[in-house]
Amino acid sequence: MLIQKYFETRLELVEAGLKHYLTFDKKYAEELKEAMSYAVFSSGKRWRPLLLISIYEMLQGYQKNKQLSSIIPAACAVEIMHNASIVHDDLPCLMNVKERRTKQSVHKFYDNTTAILAGDALYTLAFEALADIPDKKMGLHATRILAGYTKTYGLIGGQAVDLLNKRKVMKINTLKYIDLKKVGALVQASADIACLLANVDDEVRQAMNTYALNLAISYKMIEDIEEDYNRSGEDFDFTQDYVPSSKSSYTGLMGFDKA
Repeated sequence: MLIQKYFETRLELVEAGLKHYLTFDKKYAEELKEAMSYAVFSSGKRWRPLLLISIYEMLQGYQKNKQLSSIIPAACAVEIMHNASIVHDDLPCLMNVKERRTKQSVHKFYDNTTAILAGDALYTLAFEALADIPDKKMGLHATRILAGYTKTYGLIGGQAVDLLNKRKVMKINTLKYIDLKKVGALVQASADIACLLANVDDEVRQAMNTYALNLAISYKMIEDIEEDYNRSGEDFDFTQDYVPSSKSSYTGLMGFDKA
C-alpha cells in the first residue's frame, strides 16, 4: 500500500471516531457543543493520531480496519486533547491568537466564555474516549500516560513557560523546553500509548519516545522556517521573500542554515 493511501485510510478511521465523540444531543448547551465541534473539525492535520496508529501498526504489523477499532479511541483522545489545548492557548489572556487554520479562533467566532467551557469540555472528553479502550487495564494506563504528558511537567507546563517568556527574546534552551512540552508532549503521548497498546518492552518504548521528541522539534523548526519565509506548502520557495521573524524562533536564534 502506498504511504499516501495508507494515511488516507487511517485518517478516515480517525475522522469517523471524532464524529462519534463529537455527536451530541443538542437539546441543552447547544452553542457549547457547536464550539467543541468547531474547534475539532477545523482542517487539522491529525498527525498525532496518525502517528499513534502508524507506530502501533509498525510494532504489531499491518492491521485491517476492524482490527484497528480497539486503538481508535486512544487516537481520538490525543487529537481531542490537542484541540482542547489550542482553544485555551488562543484565548486573549494567554497567546491571544485570533485566527487558526485560516478560520477565526474559537474565542473570536463565539466568545471567551464559550471558548473556556469548550476547552474544558474537550479535555474531559479526551479522557472519556480513553475509557472506551477494550482492555480496561490498558485503558487506565493510557489515561495515566495522557494525564502525565498534559499536566504541569507536560503540555500545560509548557504553556505556562511560554506565557512567562512571551515578550522576551528567549534562549535556545528555553525555546526547546517550551516546544518539547507544548508540541512534544502529545507527540510523546501518542508514541507511548501506541507502545502500550502494542505491548512492547521498555527498550522499544524508549526508542519511540526519542523518535517522538526529535519529530516534534523538527516539526517546530520547519514551522519557524515557513513563518520566516512567509511561505508554505508545495510551492514553498527557500530563496525568496525572506522575512525575519519578530519573535524568538529557531531560525532567529540559530540562523536559517542550522535550523
